This record gives sequence, structure tokens and C-alpha cells, in this order.
Amino acid sequence: MNMQSLESVDNMFKERRDRSGMILGTRKGIWARADGGGLPPISNAHPVSFSLLVAAALLALSITSGVAKPVEPQTQPREGHALWSHPPDAGTSAESVRQFVAKCKRANIDTIVMDIKGMNGEVYWRSKKFPQAIAKGYESFDMLEHLTREAHAQGIKVDAWLVDFAEGERGAAFREHPEWAMLNPDGTTTATETLGVAKRRYPYVWMCPARRPGYTDQWLLPMIEEIATNYAVDSIHHDYVRYPGDVSPEGYCFCDYCLKHIPRYAMLSYETGSSVRFRVNHIQERIEANWWSDPTMIPLDWNQRDRREMADYILNGRTIPGGPPDMRYYFYEYRVHQIDTFVREVRERVRKINPKIEISAAVFKNPVQSARFIGQRWHEWSRWVDVYMPMTYRSHFAGSFEDYLAHLTEVTGRQLEWTRREQPLFAGIASTYLYREELQPLEDLRERVGELKNLPATEATERADKARAISKSYEALRERLTQFAPQREREIGSLVASVVADGSRAATPEAIDKLAAALVQLRRDLPSGFCPPEKLFRAIEAARQAKPDGIVIFAAGNLTIEKLWPTLETAFKR
Repeated sequence: MNMQSLESVDNMFKERRDRSGMILGTRKGIWARADGGGLPPISNAHPVSFSLLVAAALLALSITSGVAKPVEPQTQPREGHALWSHPPDAGTSAESVRQFVAKCKRANIDTIVMDIKGMNGEVYWRSKKFPQAIAKGYESFDMLEHLTREAHAQGIKVDAWLVDFAEGERGAAFREHPEWAMLNPDGTTTATETLGVAKRRYPYVWMCPARRPGYTDQWLLPMIEEIATNYAVDSIHHDYVRYPGDVSPEGYCFCDYCLKHIPRYAMLSYETGSSVRFRVNHIQERIEANWWSDPTMIPLDWNQRDRREMADYILNGRTIPGGPPDMRYYFYEYRVHQIDTFVREVRERVRKINPKIEISAAVFKNPVQSARFIGQRWHEWSRWVDVYMPMTYRSHFAGSFEDYLAHLTEVTGRQLEWTRREQPLFAGIASTYLYREELQPLEDLRERVGELKNLPATEATERADKARAISKSYEALRERLTQFAPQREREIGSLVASVVADGSRAATPEAIDKLAAALVQLRRDLPSGFCPPEKLFRAIEAARQAKPDGIVIFAAGNLTIEKLWPTLETAFKR
């Protein structure tokens, strides 16, 4: 074959490649195609010109198939679209469910992630095992059954979303079994904690994942089994599958069961001859390098210590006398183990009931850090979870909106690295938190009005200070309100003026209540355009830059309040 012929082969190859999308290249001495096909291996021992190799490849193709068939170019998998939703979004009638599903269809939603076990432990299905936990208004309406039927008719999947380990103080589980709750070193539940600078009381009770028998195997797993058995859900969705890091990352759990089993899990002492303690033989120069010689790291008087002393030792003790204060490592690992165990058990039990039901999970943005703070090492769950939905919300980041966009892209990319793309990953975006700049003046105004309401009429100086603060907060809100809802601005402005007049000395409780109610109503029904649609667009595009498998939005109710459903329709247009 002369050089002119070789050039013709080269050109023909390029033309075929450009037309069909087929790419030839060597890997370990084997010719591979983009469509997964192969040709006989060619030795790498002797240098061969590229043109001759091409000629050989085309000759082999012509021999095996007569004519080299064009290969269809590979297409990028379609981006998934999911939406976290709450029962009020679907309502309490067949028609309201139908309308909600139609709205999701118009917004190009593939998966509705519906909350069916809420923060207070209430459930939104016709539970026969736990009728005492059914939410009010849903006793006779099976929302989950209607939702799965309507959604599947529209080609939309339904994930059954459960708040796993949080319960309400008045919820059925804690009311019937207070012994199942997590305890802190003082022996009290998470309901004794406070949040924020204002020290708002925390209203939820977290249940211990470790205790057996207990909440996990007597309540939560049976609930999941009931759903998988009786409903055509496409997935079980984990949320709050962790320890309560928002109130006390170091404080839970120190219930009697955990105080016994944390040392046992790490084998910090022998059960054989439990009253014997051995002195560590310091063979190695570095003290901590002698860790392997003996596991008797729990003090001899362990069982005589009270709860606080035990907790303090687990958090601040030393595994080697004279070594670093590193005992809390076992505390963190124990909690990771308990959450891992639960996630694995859910997979195993659901698979026995219906292998087609998948598992998805709402998780914190950084699995390495969340393992330390909340026991959630989620990037190692690929054996048990089919879809990851990290909550990469703006509220989880410091900085400006522009900073958030950059961080959203970077963190989503890292999440894909952590999971090694072993399972699909949907980037989670919460619409409300995108609008910190727009909503903060309204939140500040509501807080100032609430503070004024709690001041006695005799506190003239303090009331005058609050009046000035209310006026200042309203000025920050007024310009935007005037732009998008001038009539509401006039109404609220009039109420503000009546409350702040004369340093609020003449403000009646009725006037303050009326202003507070107007602000609540404004927050529940924001004017169209008040929340700039371009922010949601830009957040979705920032996540897309990292090439996740999908986008999941929190939440349907927020989109209604913020008038963003049309924005989602456009952003998710196929």
C-alpha cells in the first residue's frame, strides 16, 4: 500500500469517525471502540504507523461485517429532577392530589419526594401498625395511596420520605416509650436544648439509634416494612438519618444502653476478668505507640461512676495513660456504626419485601465532616443507598450569594469524588435560602415586632428603642415591597406608623398584633418577583457545572410561596 493509499485510508477513517461518533484507541494492547466493541489485540512490541493500524482495523471490520456499520454516538444520561414535598402540598382529597401531580408534571419533575413521617413523628399513611401516630386530617384519607397512583399515571416516581430519628415531645413514640430517647450527660433529652442567640427552645426529641430493643427495631423499621409491603412507592427516602448535630454535636447519646455499649463496641476492656486491669508495657518510645498491647482502657470503677463522669471520660479520657486525650474517637466511631447499621438494615428488609424498591437519602454536604459531628459517613453507603441527595443549601455556607454559587459547584464536584459515582447523586438546592438578602429585612422586622409585644407598657425607654428598630427594619423592606406590591406596602406601612408613633407609647396590643399578623401573611404569600427568579436559575446552573446526575429542590411549598413554579418549569425544560 503506497503513501497515497494510506492517506486515503486516513481520510476515510476521519470521515467515518466524524459521521458515526466511533473513536479508536489503544488500551492495554486492545483496540477499543466507544460503543464497547473490540478488535483483536495488536502487539505493542513493534512500532507500527498509525495509518497501517487504521488500515488493519478497517480491514478487520470489513471482514467481520462486510461493511463497517456506523456507531450511534453515546448520549449523556438525562438529568433527573426531584422535588421534596410536604403533605399540605398534596392536600387531603383525590382532586388536590391530582392537581399537585399535574403541577409537578408541568415543572418536569421525575420524582416527588413526599414527607410521610414528619418531625413530630406524625405519619401520613393509613398505618395499621401505628394508628396512634396518624396525622390529624389524614385518618380517613390515604394520601400516599392516591399520590402513588396519580404520579405513576403521569410517569413520575414517588419516594416515601421519613424523618428517621426525630420525634415530637407529644408524639406517640416518645409518649409511649420515653426510655427510647437519646440522653445527654445530664440525663435529659434534646427537648431541653435551645437554639440560636435568642435561645429558642428546641421542640424535638431525638431517639437513640443504638438501643435494642428500642425505637429503631420496634418502631422505625416496622414502619418502613409496612410502607414497602402495602404501597407502590419507588423508594424509601432517609432524612435525619444521623445524630442531632444542630443542637449538640458532642452531647448525644449517653443513655444507659450507650454508656454500656460504647466501651464494648471498641472493646476498651476485657469481659473476661473484668475486675482486672493491666499496666501498659511501654516498649515503644512514643507513648501512644503502645496502644496495641492491652485494651483495658476503661477505669476499674467504671460501673460506680455516674452518667456525667462516664460521659466526660468518653469525651475527654486518654486511651493510653500519659497519651493524648483521644477517647472521643471511639464515641464518634460508635455513632457512625449505629447509623450505618440502620441504613444497612433498611436495605436488607426492604429488599426481602420488594427488591424493586430503592433507597434514597438526604444527607449533609460533607460526609467526612458529618461523620465526626453527626455520625453520618454517607459516602460509604453505596451498598445500601441507590440515590444520594446532599442538602447543599446556601444555609450551610457562609458568604455572599456569589460565594455560594462557587461553593455549590465545588462541593458538588467533591461529593461526586467522595462517592466515586458509584450511585446517582442529585444536587440539593433549597429555594428559600437563596433569598437571604431579600427576606432578611422581613425576618428582622417580624422579630422586632415580637420583642415589642413582650415589653410592658411601663418600659418607655425600651419601647422607644424597639420603635426605632422597627422603623429601621421596615425601611430596609419598604423599597422592595413598593416595587412588587405597592398596595401591600401602603397597608403595612400604615400599620408600622401606628405602632411606632410617639416611641410606641400609645401602641396598643391590638395594633401590634395586627402588624404581626400582616407580616406573617406577607411571609406566607410573597409578591410575585419579590424573590428574583434568576437566583434559582443561577443556583441550578452552578450545580450543573459539576455534572451531577440530577437536581433536587427543597421544597414544593416554598416554590408556591415564592412564586417560583414557572421558573422551575423553564429551568427543568427538557
